Amino acid sequence: MTDPITTDSLTAMKDAEQWRAVAEPAYPPLAMPQGVRRHAVTIWRDGLALDGDVYRPEALGDDERLPAVVLCHGWGGSKLTAERYAALFATSDMIALTFTQATWFGSGARLVAVGDPPPVDEMGEGLARVRFIRNIVDPTDWIRNFEAAVDYLDGEPNVDGDRIGAWGTSFGGGVAMHVAADDSRIRALSVQVPWVAPLRGDRLAQARRRASEAARGTVDPFAQLVDAAPRMPGLPNLARFARYDVLGQLERLRIPTLIMDAGDEEMFSIDKNGGAAFAILKSRAGQVVERQVIPAIDHYGIYFDGYDRGSRAALAWFQHHLAGKTPP
Repeated sequence: MTDPITTDSLTAMKDAEQWRAVAEPAYPPLAMPQGVRRHAVTIWRDGLALDGDVYRPEALGDDERLPAVVLCHGWGGSKLTAERYAALFATSDMIALTFTQATWFGSGARLVAVGDPPPVDEMGEGLARVRFIRNIVDPTDWIRNFEAAVDYLDGEPNVDGDRIGAWGTSFGGGVAMHVAADDSRIRALSVQVPWVAPLRGDRLAQARRRASEAARGTVDPFAQLVDAAPRMPGLPNLARFARYDVLGQLERLRIPTLIMDAGDEEMFSIDKNGGAAFAILKSRAGQVVERQVIPAIDHYGIYFDGYDRGSRAALAWFQHHLAGKTPP
């Protein structure tokens, strides 16, 4: 196999590290509601540490069992993206878990060995040089990380494992939808400004080329600046996007689903994303699905002017479909 770590690729990696440098998103801060407690947790996924927070009502008896929600941020976000939503859910007798996707902010980096495999001892251990890869968007990893978060929440004290909800925003909305289609523990889903459309045309062809090159060892998949998404921080593992198709998973999504879009969305077509997902689900007999388009906000406006409407709609959705409360 050809070693992709060459002088040129090392230079590209240094450039990529500069490109991947991102700042914490400046969302409105959380004013912790009275009666809600937050504590930091570590979620482990195949030896990788994910930085998380659990939000729960303060006064709970040992035998109480509450519905719970896993929340996933979007591209370039962190666990803090969803902190206001999680705290809001906790004010309504739910337990909520936010987490930061791997390689971003407080979560662990991906380790990639450099050079030839080292000799190992009788325990199968050896010393190797590794690179620490950060700020990568890999849909396969994001899905597995979300699954690990559900596993963690399923074992949290006071959580009713038969009443778990999934919430996601932006790219994380597609990830939440993908996981919800496969995990029978998830009983209700709420996504906002979701990116769910698969790659098409030239971008799909580029992703397929990158997948073939990565499999043949002729490129470093983590140093391809040409793969960067316009206006987005970090770098995508583009090869993994070649087979990432949330809309193609919806045949298996059978739970109550709420989709919220921004009326002035500028990042992508809402008709090809949230609208397309809604049309697929709506066409199925018996499927419980609702779509709201919040007017006069853009993609990031969902966290600002659109926050009150979006968060309250998600809260009402989970109250009804997880807690069994009648909508007002």
